[in-house]
Amino acid sequence: MNFEEAHRAIKRGQIHALEKAIPSTIDPNATNQFGWTLLMLAALEGNTKIGLLFLERGADINALNKFGESALSLAAHTGHLTFVKLLKSRGASADICPHGHDLESWLRNASGLPKTKIDAIMEVARASQ
Repeated sequence: MNFEEAHRAIKRGQIHALEKAIPSTIDPNATNQFGWTLLMLAALEGNTKIGLLFLERGADINALNKFGESALSLAAHTGHLTFVKLLKSRGASADICPHGHDLESWLRNASGLPKTKIDAIMEVARASQ
């Protein structure tokens, strides 16, 4: 399985195909040309089962892509609070600067999420491990 096939499997929620592929045919830390990891793609989808699979198979929880985004920032940006909680429970850092901004500023200015959702996400993101 290559990165693009894994990306499609993530979008389709095909956890069994991903379970079989890691680590025999795909590295859980594989990236594309922009530095996006499979965990980041799972975060965008909000699929915690797939996210947990990647974490259990050794995915770097704090990897950054070329835009300074992490799985946590991407889950936050798309409003996936449960995924943010998963990442924080596993030690993810919220000390990140997606697109050169602190996480809260980036969410408030670029996510389009309601204020109450951003407040809830930031409460989780700020919580210590």
